[in-house]
Amino acid sequence: ARWVLAAALLSGWAVGAAVEVPEIWVVTVTAMLGGGVILNVLKEELPSQRESRFLALLAGVVVFAAVLWAEDLWHGGTV
Repeated sequence: ARWVLAAALLSGWAVGAAVEVPEIWVVTVTAMLGGGVILNVLKEELPSQRESRFLALLAGVVVFAAVLWAEDLWHGGTV
């Protein structure tokens, strides 16, 4: 399995270097991947029957939002 994953990584890099992918595809895949990560985090961190770490989740969300906001301001964005 590790050889298949390594080959997939290298072939994906080669295709990405050789083919121009439209920006809408990149944005769509990034959004779907981010949504999947968010759903998995919420599934693991917020169930009431387990000992969840809501404050750690909230701190991570606040810090990440601050980093994104600072990056946007650094590149000339508006609030």
